[in-house]
Amino acid sequence: MPVERFAIPVAKELKAVENLFATQLNSDVPLINEVVQYIIQNGGKRLRPLLTLLSAKLAGFQGEAVIKMAAAMELIHTASLLHDDVVDDAGLRRGKPSTKSKWGNSISVLVGDFFWCQMSRLVVGQGSLPILKVVTDTITKTTEAEILEITKHSDFSVNEEVYLKVIGGKTAALLAACCQIGAVLGGVSEVFEEALKRYGYDLGVAFQLSDDVLDYESEEEKFGKHKGVDLREGKLTLPLIIALRRANNEESHVIKDTLLLGRMDPARLKEIVEIIHKYDGIKETQRLAKQYVEKAKTHLDIFKPSLEKESLLVLADYVIERDE
Repeated sequence: MPVERFAIPVAKELKAVENLFATQLNSDVPLINEVVQYIIQNGGKRLRPLLTLLSAKLAGFQGEAVIKMAAAMELIHTASLLHDDVVDDAGLRRGKPSTKSKWGNSISVLVGDFFWCQMSRLVVGQGSLPILKVVTDTITKTTEAEILEITKHSDFSVNEEVYLKVIGGKTAALLAACCQIGAVLGGVSEVFEEALKRYGYDLGVAFQLSDDVLDYESEEEKFGKHKGVDLREGKLTLPLIIALRRANNEESHVIKDTLLLGRMDPARLKEIVEIIHKYDGIKETQRLAKQYVEKAKTHLDIFKPSLEKESLLVLADYVIERDE
């Protein structure tokens, strides 16, 4: 994700976040440092720090504390990815071997815990009970959503409402927290804080819906993981939910059998993608993502024009235009 397009108002702060990752995530255990550096160098979109920095600046905050809070938000995300890779048995992360693949399940889980601890150190050091509450509430929501998703594994009765609840907790809640923490740092009124929180939430839903589409449509080299990985893992994402609801009996059996088998050859993937397209699963998901983007942008209407506001508006559009 070329964050430079959106990070101009906070370029200096975003660089400081990267410097924090490079210099302050140290351990006396050499293996931890090796794994941490591998993860940091593997990069990522840095969407969460960017949202925290832009929201704080939009809310009028100018202090150094935002650097640590932006870093903490990325550490929450990174820890969850390390745990997810174990749960999903994922071999790739951002186009490279996952930590789980290189070092095994135990190291992936425990280094994820290390990131949780480093995040907690940064948040507690800020000394803000409102921020601490946002963080703990968010982690609770993401954990509950992860467990809900597991309970719905290969559950053919999952509908759009249930799926939106899952991604609302898994993805959108953390983006909402990033924006809300920026508002808390800025000390704005409840109305402005709620507006930023809602912007982040709706942006997060749109982001995950776009990921659902990219899982079937993207070039693997750009997206950083194999096509159809959600299908292989037995996950019913929205394009598939739509197709399954509209498919005939034969097509429905093809989808269900693939979900239950947990493996898939290129010919079967091609067949399922054709079914998804036949019933507009991709188009309907893209349409819904665009609706969430437009809703996200309306939450910023109450803020006066600024570079930060413009960056957030353009970022919202990019979420549904990206190909990685």
